[in-house]
Amino acid sequence: MLALSLPSPQEGFVFDRMFALGDNLVDLVVGLVLSAVLVLALVQTYRATHRGAVYSASFLQALFILTACTTLIMVVIGSNVARAFSLVGALSIVRFRTAIKDPRDVGFVFAALALGMGCGTGFYLQSLVFTLFLCGLLLVLSKLSVGRAESNEAIVRVTAADGPGVAEALEAALQSADARPTLINRVHEEKNRQQTLSWRVRTGEGRAQGELQERLRKVEGVAAVGVYVMDDFNVL
Repeated sequence: MLALSLPSPQEGFVFDRMFALGDNLVDLVVGLVLSAVLVLALVQTYRATHRGAVYSASFLQALFILTACTTLIMVVIGSNVARAFSLVGALSIVRFRTAIKDPRDVGFVFAALALGMGCGTGFYLQSLVFTLFLCGLLLVLSKLSVGRAESNEAIVRVTAADGPGVAEALEAALQSADARPTLINRVHEEKNRQQTLSWRVRTGEGRAQGELQERLRKVEGVAAVGVYVMDDFNVL
């Protein structure tokens, strides 16, 4: 006679869990693919509307990882309250020490989390509408320059001959350009008989900065002119 061996209760539990995962596998695949597409639209909008010196490709790639992880977490949790509390306890030991300098980047991090939660819980249409609305809003705000100042702070550095009246002529040129200059540094080079002067000024966009440079170059004795625009965190 042939003896039939039945699986132990533990083995049966494992096989049951493996086949039960197939019910959520489609949801997971659809959620991951859709979240990746939506985050790609978000990243492209970030690139199109980015202003300033702080730009990191690693940050944008991290948004994909963050969204995919959130999608998987939401699929695994489902409606199980015990899993949700267990996940909170597990993630409470994680410490992130990467400082986000641009407050705008924090918004994109929360947007990536929201997309992961939406795609992981099956709210696909809502996630799509949210992405379209947010990307469109950011593009409109960037096009209209909402919240941007009419003028930028900049550092003007001029190397000129160390002769009488040169510094005064440069100051007058800045005043005539309505740059509101404030002298912050002055260095004399006796060997080359030159001086380097630095002012903090207010200037407009690229065209106004070019006109300011041309105005300073026309002053007699000027050897070099540099304009360094400052954003919130860096000197460009």
